Amino acid sequence: MTSINSPFKRLKAHFENLFLDHEILRILYRNFYELSPAAFRSNQPSKTFLKKLQKKRQLKTVISMRKANFSAPYLFEKEACDQLGITLIHHPMSSQKLPKPEMVVAAQQLFETVEYPILIHCKSGADRAGLMSVLYMYFVQKQPMAQAVKQLSIKYGHFKWANTGKLDFFFDDFFQYQSQHPEIDFMEWVTTIYDRDTLDKQFHSAGWANIVVHKILRRE
Repeated sequence: MTSINSPFKRLKAHFENLFLDHEILRILYRNFYELSPAAFRSNQPSKTFLKKLQKKRQLKTVISMRKANFSAPYLFEKEACDQLGITLIHHPMSSQKLPKPEMVVAAQQLFETVEYPILIHCKSGADRAGLMSVLYMYFVQKQPMAQAVKQLSIKYGHFKWANTGKLDFFFDDFFQYQSQHPEIDFMEWVTTIYDRDTLDKQFHSAGWANIVVHKILRRE
């Protein structure tokens, strides 16, 4: 699907959005949290939700952790942001792969240049939104990383027992290295020490948790 301009394409997109992308569940539970007066996190937003956030919190920018493609969620979000005058920025990352160093660097640069207030979101608001929220709390709010990582929590629907636990594993590896080298900071570790391929081979997840994440929740 490349557009939602015709009635048939729009109806088809609504079906995809509601039932395949779980918007029907998001209507019941928005998974919305305030990170600061200028930043928020949630699952995939609807136009109604964006309009409400713009009115109440003067929302200026949406940072999507999902890909800009021809899926129904993207097309509806792009349409809504264009109509509301909200800037839509895509910073796609995986919930089930270790972060790439260049994406962490790009996230820091994004937070330094983006127009606030912002909404950070992924599909479910749990894993990728959690990762980006950790980085926001660390880079912008200057929280210690040990406190910032609390943004990755079951409270938000994050499963550390499945492949999505690679996000926790990433930060745990930093903490382990820092405990032996207290002089190093997070970004120095990311850009000079962090070995993504080696760390990936060390990670092990639980089969039952992956069934939940892959088959039921369909995390990306």
